[in-house]
Amino acid sequence: MPSAMENLEKLKLPKVDPLVIPGAVMLVANELGLVVTLTCRDAPEQYAITKGGVPCGYVRVRWGGMSVSYPEAGDEDLFRGSVDGFGGFTDHEREAKLLLALGLIAARILKP
Repeated sequence: MPSAMENLEKLKLPKVDPLVIPGAVMLVANELGLVVTLTCRDAPEQYAITKGGVPCGYVRVRWGGMSVSYPEAGDEDLFRGSVDGFGGFTDHEREAKLLLALGLIAARILKP
């Protein structure tokens, strides 16, 4: 009797490449002392942003929209806007939108 994995391989389903956070985003995050972690690859695409292990931002993309929140201020919304993707970013917009989110979060961290 074939295993479940053997049965899946027989289906010849398309391979899905793992989602990679763009290098420019990781570089900017590092310069700001932030860590970007992909918490959900599928709909909704989500990222947690931390500084020194403390949550300082959250990015969620779903239903054709993107939100950036700041958890230290009662989950204050820093941004709500549209994206081209439905349940996540499209490949061509991921870098720019995540850089926007990092900038908004960094500016909010500096706000008294």
